[in-house]
Amino acid sequence: MSDHHIFTVADIRDAMLRVVQGGHSVFAPSASKMWLNCAGSLIPNLFAPDESGEDAAYGTVGHMVGEQWLKSGKKPLHLLHKTFWVDGAGWGFFITVDEVMVDHVERYVKWCRRLEGEHFVEQRVDFSVLTPIPNQGGTADHVACAYQVMVITDLKMGKGVWVYAEDNTQAMLYALGFFYAWDWLYDFQRIIIRIAQPRLDNFDVWEITREELLEFAATVKVKAAAAWEKNAPRTPSPEACMWCRVQSTCTARAKVVFDVAGGDVTTGDKPVDVKRMIMFKKELANNEDAALAEAATLTTFELERIYTWKPSVERFFKQVQEELESRANDNAKLVLTKQVEGRTHRAWKHPKAALHRLLELGLDRGDVESLEMASPSVVEDLLTKAGHKRKDLPDLLDDLIFKPPGRTTIVPIKDRRRPVHDRDGGAFDD
Repeated sequence: MSDHHIFTVADIRDAMLRVVQGGHSVFAPSASKMWLNCAGSLIPNLFAPDESGEDAAYGTVGHMVGEQWLKSGKKPLHLLHKTFWVDGAGWGFFITVDEVMVDHVERYVKWCRRLEGEHFVEQRVDFSVLTPIPNQGGTADHVACAYQVMVITDLKMGKGVWVYAEDNTQAMLYALGFFYAWDWLYDFQRIIIRIAQPRLDNFDVWEITREELLEFAATVKVKAAAAWEKNAPRTPSPEACMWCRVQSTCTARAKVVFDVAGGDVTTGDKPVDVKRMIMFKKELANNEDAALAEAATLTTFELERIYTWKPSVERFFKQVQEELESRANDNAKLVLTKQVEGRTHRAWKHPKAALHRLLELGLDRGDVESLEMASPSVVEDLLTKAGHKRKDLPDLLDDLIFKPPGRTTIVPIKDRRRPVHDRDGGAFDD
């Protein structure tokens, strides 16, 4: 692939074939936040290596447990304590099904079972009518269809990023696939999107109308066509960049970050074409210092706009560091930085042998071993593994546990949690 991201038709064809042969779609629903918001991100990501980590592998196995459970109607105890190999990150991971995983999946299964209508589990859907190439779609975890009602439930086994049902383009693409396949029978008027994220106790629900779903389809058709253009302009944004595989080397993204740091909080609304990227490269070559805006001069809305970039920007700089380290390991010439050995702390080679020696030397075990009470969450997992049912844990532990007030944080407005200033529910308004 070219360092300047100039792709030929042959390059794109070969990359597309690799994706399809791997059983995936070019217009993957799981990456839809990216290619729907940044047209220029789709094709470069076809060339990027697989970065799926252990959390993704854990999710793959969790989905398998849920699929077997929903299809058979029985708890898949035969999978308990079995270990599975999941490809990812250029190699793969061993994932063991334990009581904790089964317990989390059970909450998702029970949530789906309560739904009325016909149930579809791990169902392949197609929305190629909206894309410039055929055979595009995805696999919906669970869909329940009744007269005029479709309920899409997407299982998320991760616990690092809170996933919302509102404006969830992945689930909406699944809904479109089902709409095209089954609307003739069910006449869908209500589409309910649900996110099951049991490890975060997040069971989020959002509903749209038939008209709103079809409006989304029209948008997808336009944006999918734009994303399939060679060297399309890029439009970095917090949603588009979060899981983009080429963000660490993306000139357009770096320009937006610099613009935001300089006080231009509207820059993310503008596509960054090749001309603007070249101009930015010239600026990087000529300017050694970047002027930072004083936070106090910004309005509340401007601060909110900048703050939405926080998770994405932190990930960006982490990946830039990883990319630099990778290039340094490949003997790339570094001019402004250098690679050194990081600071570390002394550690015991063999802790048990060290403990034995220290006790012989007259030290007390309590002085050299620290004993810290495990958190309630860890204890609950331990009790589950020991054979206790999770539904019984509140009776066993609630009188021992309290939940202190949490430190305030900023989240998107669509988050279902009540604002701090509204926690009294208006009880003292009078």
